[in-house]
Amino acid sequence: MSKINLLSILIATSLLTACGFHTPKNTSLNVSVAANPDNVLAAEFGEYLNLDAEKKLLVQISDEVRQQKTIAYRADGEASSYTLSLNVPVKVLHNKKILFSRELKASMVINDLSLQANRLQQDEYYVQLRKTVIKKLLRILKRLNES
Repeated sequence: MSKINLLSILIATSLLTACGFHTPKNTSLNVSVAANPDNVLAAEFGEYLNLDAEKKLLVQISDEVRQQKTIAYRADGEASSYTLSLNVPVKVLHNKKILFSRELKASMVINDLSLQANRLQQDEYYVQLRKTVIKKLLRILKRLNES
C-alpha cells in the first residue's frame, strides 16, 4: 500500500470517526463471552460490551486463524502482492440452543511492500482485520438481540 493510499485511508477514517461513524463502546447487548484467556479478539470484543447489562446470550469465540497468501509475483520471482485474512469461528447460544454458528472472515490485499516493511506492518493490518470482524459480530448480535 502506498503512503498516499495509507494517508488517505487514515484521513477518511478520522473524519468519519469525528462525524460519529464509529462503533460505539459499551453497547447494551445482553451478551456474555466465552473464550480462551489469551484470545486477543475476545478481549477487544469485551471492550464494546456493557458489563452491567443482563446476560441472555452466550458468545463462544474460538482462536483466530491468520493466513497470508501470495497472489502476484514480479519478474524476479519476488512476491509483489498478497492477501492477509483473518478467520474466527463464532457461536451464539441462548439456553444451550445454537442461534448462530459461523466463521467470521476479513481480508485485505497488500501490494508491493518490502520484506522489512511487511514484517513491521503486518501486525497493524491484523489489528484492522480484527476490528472488522468485531464490527461484523456486533451487527449480528444487534440483529439477534432485536428478535
